[in-house]
Amino acid sequence: MRGTASTIALLVAVLLVGCDGLWLDTYWRSEKYVLIAVDARGQMSLSVDIGNGMSVGLVGPTVFSIGADDTHIVVKQHPSNDRSGKSVDRTTTHYFVVTRTMSPDLAARQQGVRGPLGQDEFDRLAAALSLPSFSKTFDDLR
Repeated sequence: MRGTASTIALLVAVLLVGCDGLWLDTYWRSEKYVLIAVDARGQMSLSVDIGNGMSVGLVGPTVFSIGADDTHIVVKQHPSNDRSGKSVDRTTTHYFVVTRTMSPDLAARQQGVRGPLGQDEFDRLAAALSLPSFSKTFDDLR
């Protein structure tokens, strides 16, 4: 019995290590909004957690800075030229403003995303809407 339990524990550990390449790393969370990367930090995206380990993307890679208050989430992103997050255009910065909603409807959450915006347009919105500042930045992705 003791040997069986040890064998099962070892198999579970091996399976968990073997699945690590598909594991979503969460770098920030606020309500159901999450900043995640699948395999590499270059894949950093803002998503909505829909439960059971699944999420729906709102702002794609590569997100490198984020901030939030009770009303909005602000995001800075360098566009990624591929899905792996290895080819990131660091010469271009896009800004996004996400209006928070408690609605369980994913379409409502997706409709709350403004962007990509240039810096001037973002700055005007930030002043008009009293947007939060960027509170978390990933320097290795900047």
